[in-house]
Order: sequence, then C-alpha cells, then structure tokens
Amino acid sequence: MALAIAVILAVAYFALPYHQSGGSKQELPAHQVSVKDLDPEDLAMVAELRLAHEEIRNLRQDNQDNLDESAKQISNHFWPSIEELASLWLAPFVKDKSWEHKGRHYWQHLSNGVYLGVPQRPGTAKPLLLISQHVEPVIWFNPTSDLTSDSTFENRAFERPATFSSSALIDAGWIQVSFDENAQHHLH
Repeated sequence: MALAIAVILAVAYFALPYHQSGGSKQELPAHQVSVKDLDPEDLAMVAELRLAHEEIRNLRQDNQDNLDESAKQISNHFWPSIEELASLWLAPFVKDKSWEHKGRHYWQHLSNGVYLGVPQRPGTAKPLLLISQHVEPVIWFNPTSDLTSDSTFENRAFERPATFSSSALIDAGWIQVSFDENAQHHLH
C-alpha cells in the first residue's frame, strides 16, 4: 500500500507542471503598458484617475438628470469642469499635498470627457490624458515629453474631439495603460 502511494505521489510530482493552466502572458502592443508594470508613483496616479473617472461619469449623469428636456436637447454632453472637480476635493484635480508630491499637474478640460494633466515641475511626473467618454476609463501618458504648463501643448490637434483616436495618440508618442482582466481584479 505504501508503495502504491509513493508511486502516485511521484507521478503526480513529475506530471503536475504539465497540467498547469497555461499562464501564457499576452504581449501588449508597443503603445500599451500593463497596469501591473507601472512604477508605484504612476500606479498611484492611475488609481486616482480610475476613481475620478467614476465620479466624473456620475457627475455627468447627475448634471443631465437635473436639466429639463429643452436644455438636454441643447447640451447633450454636460461634463464637469476642472473647477467643479477640484471643489469636490476629487484627486488628482484638487491642489493638496498629494497633488504637490505628484508633480503639480495643471489640468485642462479639452473636450467632452477628455482631461489633460500637464506637470508644472519638469522631470517629476508625466503628462496624463484621461478619457471618460466610455464606461471604462482610458488613460494615456507621455513618458518622453517635457511638457510643462508653461509650454504649448505640442500637438494642438488634440483639442478637437475627433482627434483623440488611438492612432493620433500613438503617433504623438503617448502610451496607453492596459487594464487586462487580471489587473482589474487586483485593483478592485
């Protein structure tokens, strides 16, 4: 009996690695980085932007719900301003100690649901773009840009809503944060 148990354990020991589910890691395109591969500073900012995204969408819905029918027809896309987000003490839009530590981003509301954060201290943080037009947040950053609030945003075409396409951002050197299935479960 002991011999049978020993044989079963030996076979299981050597066969077990072959029966593991293939944890094949999908390669991301060159313009994406997994949220799991971000450094702690960037991860903290992405976490704040994800929470802000939820609040932005809730505020937009509340603003639309409070309009009468004639106003809804005139203003179909009522997104909160940077001032409104800051007045609600919503990170990273509020100018607090965390804002100071993370690069003193100057936030701009470029379009319906599109927010650009440009660091005011060069070398301390990356320019960030939050697109809240969809159910899930779309977050981009520019790792090589030396943009500061004193400089002109290098690609003025981004001010037009139609140019916030992935291809335009990729061409400008921006990197998209990928929230793959496993990463999303760990962040909740």
